[in-house]
Amino acid sequence: MGVDFGVEVTRSFPSSGEVILVETPAGKVASALHLGPYIELKRTHDAIHAYAAANQLTFAGKSWEIYGDWTEDVSKLETRIEYLLS
Repeated sequence: MGVDFGVEVTRSFPSSGEVILVETPAGKVASALHLGPYIELKRTHDAIHAYAAANQLTFAGKSWEIYGDWTEDVSKLETRIEYLLS
């Protein structure tokens, strides 16, 4: 099974085993912070798409979600959603 995930590192590292370094292109992103349950993430994704359309921004085909610390109180879950712009 292929799984993409990302971590920010301060320097490159050699690929090892099933962990492969992939560098993303530098550039601008459209970003929003979602606060609340994961099942409502689509609402924040839709808001980014609406913002991009209203401002004539185009996506470069890559997006990611950065999950904050887990909490039992789902109303306090934080997820940063980012789309790479072209």
